[in-house]
Amino acid sequence: MIFFLVVAYVALGFLAFGKLPFTFFQQDEWAIFGNYIYWEKASLGWWERLFIYEQDTHIIPFSNLFSFLQFKAFGLNFFYYGISSILLHIINAILVYVLSTIITNKKSVGYIAGAVFLISSVTHQAVTWVATSPGTLGATFFTILSLIFFFKFMQSNTKKVSGLLLVLLLLIASLFFKETSVFLFGLIPVLWLILGGARKEKHPKALFFVFCFFVTFYILFRLFILFFGYESTSDPQYISQPTDIAAYAFRIPTVPLKFIAQSIIPQSTLISIGNTLVEIAYPQFAQQGAPDPYISQTIAVDIISYLSSIIFLMFFFVVYRFHKRLKKEKLAKAILVSFVGIVLSSLPFVLIPGKAGYFSLIDGRHLYLSNVFLSIALSTVLYGLYRWIPKRQITIPVFILILMAIVIFNIRLIRRDLNVQVGNGIIRTSILHTISNTYPTLSSRVVFYTQADKSYYGLPEEEKILPFQSGFGQTLLVWYNSKGENFPSCFFKEKYLYVLLEEGYRECEGRGFGYFRKMNSLKKAVIEYGIPVESIVAFSYDSSSNKLTDISDRVRSLITK
Repeated sequence: MIFFLVVAYVALGFLAFGKLPFTFFQQDEWAIFGNYIYWEKASLGWWERLFIYEQDTHIIPFSNLFSFLQFKAFGLNFFYYGISSILLHIINAILVYVLSTIITNKKSVGYIAGAVFLISSVTHQAVTWVATSPGTLGATFFTILSLIFFFKFMQSNTKKVSGLLLVLLLLIASLFFKETSVFLFGLIPVLWLILGGARKEKHPKALFFVFCFFVTFYILFRLFILFFGYESTSDPQYISQPTDIAAYAFRIPTVPLKFIAQSIIPQSTLISIGNTLVEIAYPQFAQQGAPDPYISQTIAVDIISYLSSIIFLMFFFVVYRFHKRLKKEKLAKAILVSFVGIVLSSLPFVLIPGKAGYFSLIDGRHLYLSNVFLSIALSTVLYGLYRWIPKRQITIPVFILILMAIVIFNIRLIRRDLNVQVGNGIIRTSILHTISNTYPTLSSRVVFYTQADKSYYGLPEEEKILPFQSGFGQTLLVWYNSKGENFPSCFFKEKYLYVLLEEGYRECEGRGFGYFRKMNSLKKAVIEYGIPVESIVAFSYDSSSNKLTDISDRVRSLITK
């Protein structure tokens, strides 16, 4: 039976995400690849690579290592990154099936839970954005494994220390992929109580000691890195502003409510409802028929999230009581465990300091882990509805139609978003190939200049750029380095030219590289550094036709005037 399950999940996964390998890198991938190039060119040791350089407050060595191995194996061939991401997601869906089956003792519930998790359109960003997928998917993989072995540990008659040791080792592995799984340190004791561990275990001291040892180890390890290896790369204004205690008290109940609602309702739907709410209830915040996004996508979305979550929780409670009344204790506990899991998985976001801690819309990748618990809860609810309706000969086809509607709805949303990414990818790869094919080799002191006729990604109208979500100068560095240009390590240090609007010129080890969008800045750099005009490579981009034109000769003549 497991063979057919795997085949079904693989088919469903590629039906939903099959277009992903034909998209392209989006944003942070270029900075990550630049870091990996710097690792090797600067001959950094593995400790500095995995724990120190450009880590900021993140200590995710396993994610760094996995992503680095992908880069060494795949280079800039996005196809393989896409396939890898889909396969990891399918594996996680299979693990959700296993976990759900263990918790509920119902394979049918497990089938549904794995499928719901697999085709969730809400969390697809965790799969489709390959910059974050190694960390998110890897952490979730080890988190689910840790929970699987924990439930097996709780179901065993002899709870050996080695069983808990394995659970905690898997937890540490998940933390070394992404720290959001730190909530397991709180979830495991709560599950211990829910599953009756305090009543059943006669000698809990050894288990308690092992658990406390791992918690202490992780805390001390993070403190060690903080005091002896920390290199800040974040904007201190953004993360270090003090947060009032009252704000944290407010977030404790409200952030979990946001997680519940936004794990079920697609973000585009929330925004649409928010716009409608502002138009109807707060027309003073709508100008020329367009709601103010600072209201509709913050306050309005919060209101909708809170109300819808309360409705969902009431519904879950009714199903919980239904299972309790039928003495289906495992199904009832599945809903309780899922609720606790969702709440605790949101707590790391409660503690985010400064401005970063204030958010209304949650990126899908941050909901991926909580979606494990939500999928189990939803499948248990669907099973409860199936059991509640007496006429099975009628409910089975209706039940199948409901499941098909859920699958089709989510797959359509995923494929719609991937269609946009495919289009963006075609444009971006065309631009890069046109430039590198026109100038396959670069001078020792090359300067790139680009003109564009449109602003993107919410930039002011006067900031016209090429359709790339990060600094095009750094993208060119990584791209040409993969084509054989042996740039020195200093060009990849500290994310040179990565910021979206960044311009500049740098020289080191006999090479020079620069990128500019503004003619005055280009002229100033040419004069200041004595750059030969023959080293200027210039292109103009027409967004209406997606055409890139070589204007190097024209720009060179303008510089010499």
